[in-house]
Amino acid sequence: MADDTQTNEHLALDEKSAPRTASRASTTSELQDTMDLDDPVAAASKPRRRKTVGAKKVTEHTEDQEEDSQERLVMNLLEMVVGATPDDLATQQDEITSALLRLKELQDKQPPKVSFNPSIANSRRERLEGVLIYLTSELSAIPASNWASYKKKLLKFCESEPVINMEFPQRLLKVMEIIYLPEELEAIPREEFGRMHSVARVCATAAQAMGPDGENTDGLVEKWISAKVQDLEFLKRMFGSMRNTFRASGFEHTRMPWETRD
Repeated sequence: MADDTQTNEHLALDEKSAPRTASRASTTSELQDTMDLDDPVAAASKPRRRKTVGAKKVTEHTEDQEEDSQERLVMNLLEMVVGATPDDLATQQDEITSALLRLKELQDKQPPKVSFNPSIANSRRERLEGVLIYLTSELSAIPASNWASYKKKLLKFCESEPVINMEFPQRLLKVMEIIYLPEELEAIPREEFGRMHSVARVCATAAQAMGPDGENTDGLVEKWISAKVQDLEFLKRMFGSMRNTFRASGFEHTRMPWETRD
């Protein structure tokens, strides 16, 4: 009798556990179905990762193209030229020529401008540094050591408070004190008039770049540069005339009054 009672109790327990087992099986099946439904979504997300990688490659390619910019080329040229010996220049002649040709190509596509987009030109310093990039040829006429000193003074001036209320003629006068007058004292005695032509354009362009947004000074800039060129041409003719006069008087090997002495 005791055995029959235990058997009945086991059967009762089995009957109670059966629904639980079925419920667990049902839950497992539902989870499996859910996972099966989720699989296509997971599979679909993989191409998105590939697209992200592709976008990254495109971004890297764009950054490589941006490195081939005028700013970068100018920096490379300066690194190759500044402090280089004649042997260094001869060795790097092909690289320098290639960089110059590429720079000219980029400049032809984007002509020099002094007025920049306000979103780019957020300060006078940025406008000044930006416009100097387009004056590669003119700046090459100024000795590198001289220009390093001039540029430092220019940047200090363009960030000073007085420049805010200055008009173009006032800014130009200050820039001439920084660049033109020292160059004039050095170049004129050597009759380096081409160098002074370049200096005049650098001065006018720098003074224009330090002006406020919307200032229209194009006419004044070109007028002043033209006047300076005429002055320099006059000096050149006068020096030549004086030299010819000395020669005609029998002083062919006489040092001219304006020539520098060692």
